Amino acid sequence: MTFKTCCRAGLLAGLIAALAACGNDPRRDPVLQTTYTSLFGGGGSGDPKPVSDQQVAQTLAATELPVIRFGITERKAEGLALEIERNGAHRTYATSDRLAIVLRNGMITATRGFGGDLMSVEEDQLLALLRARSAGQARYVQRYLTAEGVTETLNFSCTVTPGQSSEIAQGLVRATVTALRADCSDGGEIAFTDAYLVDGTGEILTSMQWLGETTGPVTLQQLRR
Repeated sequence: MTFKTCCRAGLLAGLIAALAACGNDPRRDPVLQTTYTSLFGGGGSGDPKPVSDQQVAQTLAATELPVIRFGITERKAEGLALEIERNGAHRTYATSDRLAIVLRNGMITATRGFGGDLMSVEEDQLLALLRARSAGQARYVQRYLTAEGVTETLNFSCTVTPGQSSEIAQGLVRATVTALRADCSDGGEIAFTDAYLVDGTGEILTSMQWLGETTGPVTLQQLRR
Protein backbone atom coordinates (compact mmCIF):
# COMPACT_ATOMS: atom_id res chain seq x y z
CA MET A 1 0.00 0.00 0.00
CA THR A 2 1.11 3.57 -0.59
CA PHE A 3 0.87 6.27 2.03
CA LYS A 4 1.52 9.88 1.15
CA THR A 5 0.83 12.95 3.23
CA CYS A 6 2.15 16.35 2.24
CA CYS A 7 2.65 19.28 4.59
CA ARG A 8 2.60 22.52 2.63
CA ALA A 9 3.46 26.02 3.82
CA GLY A 10 -0.16 26.60 4.75
CA LEU A 11 -0.10 23.66 7.13
CA LEU A 12 3.06 24.91 8.77
CA ALA A 13 1.48 28.32 9.18
CA GLY A 14 -1.75 26.92 10.61
CA LEU A 15 -0.40 23.90 12.48
CA ILE A 16 -1.11 25.26 15.94
CA ALA A 17 -4.69 26.26 15.17
CA ALA A 18 -5.39 22.94 13.48
CA LEU A 19 -3.97 20.72 16.23
CA ALA A 20 -5.93 17.79 17.60
CA ALA A 21 -4.99 15.55 20.60
CA CYS A 22 -5.24 12.32 22.65
CA GLY A 23 -4.79 10.72 26.07
CA ASN A 24 -5.42 11.00 29.90
CA ASP A 25 -4.67 10.25 33.58
CA PRO A 26 -4.08 6.74 34.99
CA ARG A 27 -5.84 7.85 38.17
CA ARG A 28 -9.08 8.00 36.17
CA ASP A 29 -9.97 11.62 36.88
CA PRO A 30 -13.53 12.15 35.50
CA VAL A 31 -12.42 14.95 33.19
CA LEU A 32 -9.70 12.77 31.73
CA GLN A 33 -11.93 9.69 31.57
CA THR A 34 -14.31 11.69 29.38
CA THR A 35 -11.37 12.57 27.16
CA TYR A 36 -10.38 8.91 26.92
CA THR A 37 -13.91 7.92 25.89
CA SER A 38 -14.07 10.59 23.20
CA LEU A 39 -10.81 9.38 21.68
CA PHE A 40 -10.96 5.61 21.90
CA GLY A 41 -14.68 4.87 22.18
CA GLY A 42 -16.31 2.81 24.90
CA GLY A 43 -19.78 4.20 25.23
CA GLY A 44 -21.51 6.84 23.23
CA SER A 45 -22.27 7.37 19.58
CA GLY A 46 -21.81 9.99 16.92
CA ASP A 47 -18.68 11.79 15.82
CA PRO A 48 -15.82 12.34 18.28
CA LYS A 49 -15.86 15.81 19.82
CA PRO A 50 -12.80 18.05 19.93
CA VAL A 51 -11.22 18.82 23.27
CA SER A 52 -12.69 22.06 24.55
CA ASP A 53 -10.86 24.99 26.10
CA GLN A 54 -12.77 24.19 29.30
CA GLN A 55 -11.42 20.62 29.35
CA VAL A 56 -7.89 21.91 28.86
CA ALA A 57 -8.28 24.47 31.66
CA GLN A 58 -9.81 21.91 34.04
CA THR A 59 -7.06 19.41 33.36
CA LEU A 60 -4.25 21.93 33.85
CA ALA A 61 -5.87 23.08 37.09
CA ALA A 62 -6.35 19.52 38.37
CA THR A 63 -2.74 18.33 38.01
CA GLU A 64 0.81 19.63 38.08
CA LEU A 65 2.01 16.90 35.71
CA PRO A 66 3.11 17.72 32.16
CA VAL A 67 0.14 17.62 29.75
CA ILE A 68 -0.03 17.11 25.99
CA ARG A 69 -2.73 17.22 23.34
CA PHE A 70 -2.53 14.26 21.00
CA GLY A 71 -4.73 13.71 17.96
CA ILE A 72 -5.17 10.92 15.44
CA THR A 73 -6.00 12.81 12.26
CA GLU A 74 -7.61 10.04 10.19
CA ARG A 75 -9.80 8.92 13.11
CA LYS A 76 -10.81 12.52 13.86
CA ALA A 77 -10.04 11.72 17.48
CA GLU A 78 -8.45 13.91 20.11
CA GLY A 79 -7.85 14.12 23.83
CA LEU A 80 -5.35 14.91 26.57
CA ALA A 81 -2.52 12.83 28.02
CA LEU A 82 -0.46 13.15 31.21
CA GLU A 83 3.15 12.24 31.82
CA ILE A 84 3.45 9.11 33.98
CA GLU A 85 7.13 8.25 33.67
CA ARG A 86 10.45 9.88 32.81
CA ASN A 87 13.65 8.07 31.81
CA GLY A 88 16.33 10.53 30.80
CA ALA A 89 15.09 12.39 27.72
CA HIS A 90 12.26 9.89 27.22
CA ARG A 91 8.85 10.80 28.64
CA THR A 92 5.89 8.45 28.70
CA TYR A 93 2.36 9.85 28.50
CA ALA A 94 -0.61 7.56 29.10
CA THR A 95 -4.38 7.30 28.92
CA SER A 96 -6.53 5.85 31.68
CA ASP A 97 -6.23 2.35 30.18
CA ARG A 98 -2.46 2.65 29.81
CA LEU A 99 -2.40 3.42 26.11
CA ALA A 100 1.04 4.95 25.96
CA ILE A 101 2.97 7.51 23.91
CA VAL A 102 6.72 7.88 24.44
CA LEU A 103 8.42 11.17 23.50
CA ARG A 104 12.06 12.16 23.25
CA ASN A 105 12.37 15.95 23.15
CA GLY A 106 8.88 15.96 21.62
CA MET A 107 9.54 13.31 18.94
CA ILE A 108 7.38 10.18 19.19
CA THR A 109 9.65 7.18 19.70
CA ALA A 110 7.07 4.50 20.62
CA THR A 111 3.37 3.84 21.17
CA ARG A 112 1.54 1.02 22.92
CA GLY A 113 -2.09 -0.02 22.67
CA PHE A 114 -3.09 1.82 19.49
CA GLY A 115 -2.91 -1.10 17.05
CA GLY A 116 -0.06 -1.28 14.55
CA ASP A 117 2.10 0.20 17.29
CA LEU A 118 5.36 2.00 16.75
CA MET A 119 7.69 -0.33 18.67
CA SER A 120 10.90 1.70 18.39
CA VAL A 121 12.79 4.15 16.19
CA GLU A 122 16.32 5.12 15.26
CA GLU A 123 15.88 8.86 15.39
CA ASP A 124 19.27 10.32 16.41
CA GLN A 125 20.17 11.88 13.05
CA LEU A 126 16.73 13.33 12.38
CA LEU A 127 16.23 14.59 15.91
CA ALA A 128 19.66 16.24 15.94
CA LEU A 129 18.78 18.30 12.86
CA LEU A 130 15.42 19.27 14.31
CA ARG A 131 16.85 20.26 17.68
CA ALA A 132 19.52 22.35 15.94
CA ARG A 133 16.84 23.81 13.66
CA SER A 134 19.15 23.05 10.74
CA ALA A 135 18.74 21.89 7.16
CA GLY A 136 20.17 18.57 6.11
CA GLN A 137 19.72 14.90 5.29
CA ALA A 138 19.03 12.27 7.95
CA ARG A 139 18.48 8.54 8.23
CA TYR A 140 15.32 7.58 10.15
CA VAL A 141 14.10 4.08 11.03
CA GLN A 142 10.66 3.06 12.31
CA ARG A 143 9.66 -0.40 13.58
CA TYR A 144 5.99 -1.42 13.68
CA LEU A 145 4.16 -4.45 15.05
CA THR A 146 2.05 -6.12 12.35
CA ALA A 147 -1.26 -7.92 12.86
CA GLU A 148 0.67 -11.19 12.70
CA GLY A 149 2.82 -10.14 15.63
CA VAL A 150 5.89 -9.55 13.46
CA THR A 151 8.04 -6.43 13.74
CA GLU A 152 8.33 -4.62 10.39
CA THR A 153 11.28 -2.27 9.88
CA LEU A 154 10.97 0.79 7.63
CA ASN A 155 14.08 2.71 6.58
CA PHE A 156 13.68 6.32 5.48
CA SER A 157 15.86 9.10 4.14
CA CYS A 158 14.60 12.49 5.33
CA THR A 159 15.30 16.02 4.11
CA VAL A 160 14.88 18.65 6.83
CA THR A 161 14.01 22.22 5.83
CA PRO A 162 13.76 25.09 8.36
CA GLY A 163 11.08 27.75 8.02
CA GLN A 164 10.12 30.94 9.78
CA SER A 165 10.15 31.73 13.50
CA SER A 166 7.06 32.76 15.44
CA GLU A 167 5.63 33.12 18.93
CA ILE A 168 3.25 30.50 20.33
CA ALA A 169 0.96 30.39 23.36
CA GLN A 170 -0.61 26.98 24.03
CA GLY A 171 -1.92 25.99 27.45
CA LEU A 172 0.74 27.15 29.91
CA VAL A 173 3.52 27.10 27.29
CA ARG A 174 4.86 30.36 25.85
CA ALA A 175 7.82 30.21 23.47
CA THR A 176 9.54 31.44 20.34
CA VAL A 177 9.66 28.56 17.86
CA THR A 178 11.07 27.73 14.44
CA ALA A 179 8.98 25.78 11.92
CA LEU A 180 10.67 22.78 10.29
CA ARG A 181 9.54 20.11 7.88
CA ALA A 182 10.97 16.67 7.25
CA ASP A 183 10.25 15.09 3.87
CA CYS A 184 10.86 11.36 4.27
CA SER A 185 10.82 8.49 1.78
CA ASP A 186 11.78 4.83 1.76
CA GLY A 187 12.73 5.17 -1.91
CA GLY A 188 9.68 3.15 -2.93
CA GLU A 189 6.00 3.31 -2.06
CA ILE A 190 6.05 5.16 1.27
CA ALA A 191 6.57 8.90 1.55
CA PHE A 192 5.39 11.36 4.16
CA THR A 193 6.09 14.84 5.46
CA ASP A 194 6.28 15.66 9.16
CA ALA A 195 6.04 19.21 10.54
CA TYR A 196 7.51 20.59 13.75
CA LEU A 197 7.67 23.77 15.83
CA VAL A 198 10.91 23.72 17.84
CA ASP A 199 11.92 26.16 20.61
CA GLY A 200 15.36 27.59 21.40
CA THR A 201 16.24 24.68 23.70
CA GLY A 202 15.63 22.15 20.92
CA GLU A 203 12.32 20.91 22.30
CA ILE A 204 9.53 20.05 19.85
CA LEU A 205 6.46 21.82 21.24
CA THR A 206 4.02 21.29 18.38
CA SER A 207 4.13 18.73 15.60
CA MET A 208 2.48 16.51 13.03
CA GLN A 209 4.20 13.10 12.86
CA TRP A 210 3.44 10.03 10.74
CA LEU A 211 2.95 6.80 12.69
CA GLY A 212 2.57 4.21 9.96
CA GLU A 213 -0.23 3.08 7.68
CA THR A 214 -2.47 1.86 10.52
CA THR A 215 -2.50 5.09 12.54
CA GLY A 216 -1.45 7.64 9.93
CA PRO A 217 -0.49 11.20 10.86
CA VAL A 218 -0.93 12.39 14.42
CA THR A 219 -0.69 15.83 15.94
CA LEU A 220 0.86 16.77 19.24
CA GLN A 221 0.94 19.93 21.32
CA GLN A 222 2.71 20.49 24.64
CA LEU A 223 0.39 22.30 27.09
CA ARG A 224 2.56 22.08 30.19
CA ARG A 225 6.21 21.00 30.32
